[in-house]
Amino acid sequence: MTAGTHILAGIVLASYLKLPVIPAALGSIFPDVDLKKGLPFPPKRTLFNAHRGITHHPAIVIFLFLGSIVLKDLVNRTAGVFLLSFTVGYASHLLLDILTPLGIPYKTKYYPRLSLKLFKTGKIGELFVILLLLSALIYQVKSGDLDYGSFQFWR
Repeated sequence: MTAGTHILAGIVLASYLKLPVIPAALGSIFPDVDLKKGLPFPPKRTLFNAHRGITHHPAIVIFLFLGSIVLKDLVNRTAGVFLLSFTVGYASHLLLDILTPLGIPYKTKYYPRLSLKLFKTGKIGELFVILLLLSALIYQVKSGDLDYGSFQFWR
């Protein structure tokens, strides 16, 4: 999926969960920090040297979620909510990538991968996902779930 689709999904999911949307939008694109545009990938991919490697592992979401709980309860509620929203965006990224042929790793190696193989990035299938997300976004705006206050770092 493209960055715009990931951001849209993060915003929709955070708004649905009544979380601030900016941290979720940031979290929704963060897994792609491993993207190496223009550089050849090594012949043997591992979790640590390829796109959709360790940054796309579901364990990261679990650690972020647990960290947000600890942060919220023991340190600072606002920071915990911020991290929870970031985690929701991060999780939305992984959920969308599961729909693509490459999928995401779920064990300790690059392969095997979890993939539903429903849509290819940048193809008509992604347009379908975008239309669904936009419909959800429009519904949230009309129902009042998404408004100007949603774009603050915390509610």
